[in-house]
Amino acid sequence: MSQPTFETNRLTLRPMRADDRDAVIKIFADPASSKYLTRDMSDPVNAATSFERWLGWGSPNGMGTWLLDLNGLVIGVGRFTPSDRLPGKVIEVGWFIARTHAGQGYATEALRTLLDYGIRTLGLPAIWALIHKHNDPSIRLAKSLGFLDIADHYQLAGPARIHVLLPPAENNGLDAQPTLRTERLVIRPLREEDRRDVRDIFSDPVQTRYLSKDAQEPGWADKMFDHRLAYDGPTGTGHWAFIEDDILVGIGHLRPSSELPGDVAEIGWYLGAAHQGRGLATEAAIAIRDYGLHTLRLAAVWALVHRDNDASQRLANRLGFLDVGTGVHYDDLHRVYAVLPRTTVR
Repeated sequence: MSQPTFETNRLTLRPMRADDRDAVIKIFADPASSKYLTRDMSDPVNAATSFERWLGWGSPNGMGTWLLDLNGLVIGVGRFTPSDRLPGKVIEVGWFIARTHAGQGYATEALRTLLDYGIRTLGLPAIWALIHKHNDPSIRLAKSLGFLDIADHYQLAGPARIHVLLPPAENNGLDAQPTLRTERLVIRPLREEDRRDVRDIFSDPVQTRYLSKDAQEPGWADKMFDHRLAYDGPTGTGHWAFIEDDILVGIGHLRPSSELPGDVAEIGWYLGAAHQGRGLATEAAIAIRDYGLHTLRLAAVWALVHRDNDASQRLANRLGFLDVGTGVHYDDLHRVYAVLPRTTVR
């Protein structure tokens, strides 16, 4: 698929050409405009090097670099490329407007068109943006376009925030939370009769060391269980018990995140200490992950894993989750993971 040209109300968004070199160098000429970039693009050498790299990358699968052309004058650039800064070669969007034309709505106009093209035509499962944490205009623009501010990330230009745009949610057609089955497990909705077994699992300090500070308080397990039983979220989501040979060995969930923005779907899994080391957590997590992505048709499934929980981090990596950054969640620092329909592995 070739890279198309777009016409907006005021702009022509066209693929970059070899004879655009001087025009691209010119839009980056103001030193103040480069302070949030990974290199000083006001240096003509740096700008020329980037131009040659972008031009050489071409336009595979309909992606590439577009110039924002205002009546024959190049005033900015917009790009879709596999990211070399985020894991998994996810598709990253980038934009830049010459300072002489900033603040006039041109970036919004161009990005609305490019993002719609990426989601609707290219069918991208998500579009990512890495924005310097002090770049307030770009942060406001991303938010206005529907991006979710997800996690911290460090880049050469300094601390940044990871933002992601997800496609609209689809109607899953379900009328109840289902029971899932794997080779060894029945993964059924949690019920009152599971209370004692769940309490026993979380009575082990090893099991609660990566949870919130409240988990150390007396009666926490019952309060947590009550909260799960009372869940009344989107149809098809909820809390499950992991049953092996009529024994409850763990619990898990898939529900709107209380920590991440946009009510994105968050997965979690907990396995009793006596049942660890046999691959049951992997088995259960795969089943819930695939149910979320393929049955519920979620745009992404997210996981928050404590920074010191090496076992769960390894499991998330094995299951194709992308480690996209960090953030303080559940009273402590966590790694932020996301898995998309096209990144799942077994």
